[in-house]
Amino acid sequence: MMKVLIVSSSEDDVRWITNILGEEEIVNVDSCTNSSDAIQLLAVSQYNLVLSEVYLPVLTGFDLKKLMDSFGYDIPVLFFTDKVNDNARKEVKYAGVIGCFSTDHLDVNLPSVLAKIDGVQA
Repeated sequence: MMKVLIVSSSEDDVRWITNILGEEEIVNVDSCTNSSDAIQLLAVSQYNLVLSEVYLPVLTGFDLKKLMDSFGYDIPVLFFTDKVNDNARKEVKYAGVIGCFSTDHLDVNLPSVLAKIDGVQA
């Protein structure tokens, strides 16, 4: 079973994404509201995917990815945000994040990302 960590300052987004992931029978979900808590959860549990809001309070999703890299976590990271523009796509690619989706399209794109990750780990 895949284990996914959702990092979002919005409880509504966490519920919505959890519902999307709940449609996939292969997923177990944990969540937190900031990057500091995410690092603590990563230290005590193994995840197959980190799904993070780009613009979090205090530390951004990019900061979270940098921290994960500095601690040696080799876990795919996928960002989501309200609006994705060309500049954000370039930053995401440079940061080593597997993608960045608009929240408007997350329900369509997320299942295919999960299938790719699950296929790699099978």
